[in-house]
Amino acid sequence: MTNAERVELPDRNLQLALLDEVWRERVDDYYWLSSLREEYTAHQVSAGGPAWDDLEERLGIDDLPELEAFVLTLPLTADDLARVDDLCLDGDREVYTLSPDWWEFGRHFAITSLDGIGRCTGLVELDLNVLVDPCSLAPLAELGALRNLRVDAVTAYADLDVLAALPSLAELSVVNMATAEGSEDWRRVMGALRARGISVRGW
Repeated sequence: MTNAERVELPDRNLQLALLDEVWRERVDDYYWLSSLREEYTAHQVSAGGPAWDDLEERLGIDDLPELEAFVLTLPLTADDLARVDDLCLDGDREVYTLSPDWWEFGRHFAITSLDGIGRCTGLVELDLNVLVDPCSLAPLAELGALRNLRVDAVTAYADLDVLAALPSLAELSVVNMATAEGSEDWRRVMGALRARGISVRGW
């Protein structure tokens, strides 16, 4: 039985990151955007947007809000998300060339909510990297298969105690402990995990 239910996550930037992850695997190419020429053209015929050739010449150079809006219409299903097993939420994604100056001039692709990440039921490795802004870690409680987690203590996450109860967690890596506010909260959670026999690294 398959689950082709279309999924829309509350945070558009988490949606974009997962679309990138899914489509990269689907076409087996990091530069997967170029595979969407026909789909984009069919979509834009009625929308009256710029032609694909015009956009492709600007890809990675100019902001492409038209193509970004189109990418957000791509189907992302429960089956797609269930197949994601390794996810790093950093700035290294093909989809981020849609707004090439975002890193220098703003947080255009910053993720502010992890709600819905629990739909990645097969997720084994997760790196909450530089693109995840301070938010609640409560949605991680739904990741029953998660074994390896990397977080940055400088990011002021809420609901840290969720980590101590992750059922399959085998290794937690916490970076930037020395400069983090709330380091006592981190130490408490890390201690609880160590008491469960889980490998915990913090620096």
